[in-house]
Amino acid sequence: MARRVFVSFRFSDGEQYKEKLDSLFDSSVKVINCSEDVDRSNMTDDTIRRYLYEKLSDTSVTIILLTPDALEYKRKGGRIDDWTYDEVRYSLEDRTENRTNGIVAVYVPEARDALIHTHKCVLCDRECSVTSIPNREHLFRKNMMNVKSAFASHACHDKDIFDGDKDSYCSLVSWDEFVQDYGRYIDMAAEKRERRDQFDVVVRLQ
Repeated sequence: MARRVFVSFRFSDGEQYKEKLDSLFDSSVKVINCSEDVDRSNMTDDTIRRYLYEKLSDTSVTIILLTPDALEYKRKGGRIDDWTYDEVRYSLEDRTENRTNGIVAVYVPEARDALIHTHKCVLCDRECSVTSIPNREHLFRKNMMNVKSAFASHACHDKDIFDGDKDSYCSLVSWDEFVQDYGRYIDMAAEKRERRDQFDVVVRLQ
């Protein structure tokens, strides 16, 4: 079954990656791309909300492209005033016309060093690598490692170690891994959407 997806990205440094995904999805029978590139700079907040509600209503998965510029939300007068923030928070809302979308965050090579630290697990007997991700005021990060304890899959959960695929509502995936097997990550996000109540989903930061 084809999945209908929406891609959230920052125009300033993410357009080339968005175009690559468009090309990839256009040649796929697994994905229906419902993304857009409309200029919303002159829209009011209410117009943006209605517009995004309509765009998202046909989708089940949102892909967040994490570029260096997308890692920081834009602010105005002390509040978040950012299109990508709106796209993700409206994706996470559970509404009558659109249930919460599954989420996958795809980081590009230029953003890796700001996001990823990998080391060997020393807290358990299993041979597994552990990825630590700095905490950020970003919705993708607030929806990682957020499985409710009763549904945790990793044996080390009580030591604050999580399965990256199963224990985060939003999986964090490198660009290369995603483009090589995008169907797997989109399906995984859609599957977690069906068990949303097993996660402490954070919808907004303010």
